[in-house]
Amino acid sequence: MSYIEAVVLYCLKKIQGERTVFSIYHLLKGKRSSQTIQDAHLFSLTSLFYSYPIIKREQFERLASGLYERNWITESEPERFVLTNEGQRQLDEFFLKHPFPSSLNGWLYGNSVEILWKRVSLLVQVLSHYIRAEQRYYPVQREREIQKWVKIFLSSPPVPLNELSLSLYEEMVSLVEQVSFPDIPDLLTCRLTGGGYIGLTRGQASERSGLGEDEYWYRFLNILHYIMNDVSGNKSKFPILYSLMSDLVPEISLTQSSEETYKLLKRGHGIIQIARIRKLKESTIEDHVVEIALNDSHFPIEQFVPAEDVKNIIQKAKAVNMRKLKPIKDALPQLSYFQIRLTLARYGDQL
Repeated sequence: MSYIEAVVLYCLKKIQGERTVFSIYHLLKGKRSSQTIQDAHLFSLTSLFYSYPIIKREQFERLASGLYERNWITESEPERFVLTNEGQRQLDEFFLKHPFPSSLNGWLYGNSVEILWKRVSLLVQVLSHYIRAEQRYYPVQREREIQKWVKIFLSSPPVPLNELSLSLYEEMVSLVEQVSFPDIPDLLTCRLTGGGYIGLTRGQASERSGLGEDEYWYRFLNILHYIMNDVSGNKSKFPILYSLMSDLVPEISLTQSSEETYKLLKRGHGIIQIARIRKLKESTIEDHVVEIALNDSHFPIEQFVPAEDVKNIIQKAKAVNMRKLKPIKDALPQLSYFQIRLTLARYGDQL
């Protein structure tokens, strides 16, 4: 079994046939639709959001077909699959031998880790040549925005420029030597370029480590997410590393459109008013409100769903033992789908 197959099996286990298999494809790609966002939270799969954006639909279809042909999954409804006993056994055995990416937080960090990696890798290369007084080299990151950012950073570094290389090295060593560090540091450091050493590509790194490319990717990504989380929580311990990511760590992760709606909600506008102001459908604003509730645990949903109705929705959702909306709506016809979705967004992880 490949690592990506195990990840898909894990996702299928979590959704238990309540969504189509392609909901997992959209999750791994990081599709920011209201349905994918809500599913990620409802089924506790936010960690894997945007974790494999390189996968193509055709590749995903072949992967799902392969799982079906090996009798690891069975079709419960059209395009809806659940694990067989053999699939569950294979999944359990796989993650006993291969580490599960327990530090991932794809919903919060998304592509921020990609930007962080590009900044770190370019900075390491620049500093390595700086201390050797070498000025002629090809930058490992060619994106203008990354190069511009590093140039601005070096114009006003957090420590004197002649101390920056050693200070960054000490922080990185301190980080990877922590007991909680999730994996082998070489999976990260082998890709750094500096001096006379050229960092490895993803394919070369996976071959060197004896891992499949998809397993290497997940373990590499897991390390980056760990760094984002640990450094942002220990700013004083890792001041240089934190300065490389301070603008990348969101308090909550909202799509741009939902962010605009949130600003108007904070000013006291209601859904109908916001729809008129933004020239959007009320249903679109409702999608935004659900997304806000998923991401901000302090957002008061009681302004849209009375406390007693919240209680009734939760009780009915537990009774039907599923996160489908229609059975709950049929039992509570006086409530809107929006009110049910909003309640599940806030309390779905308790079901």
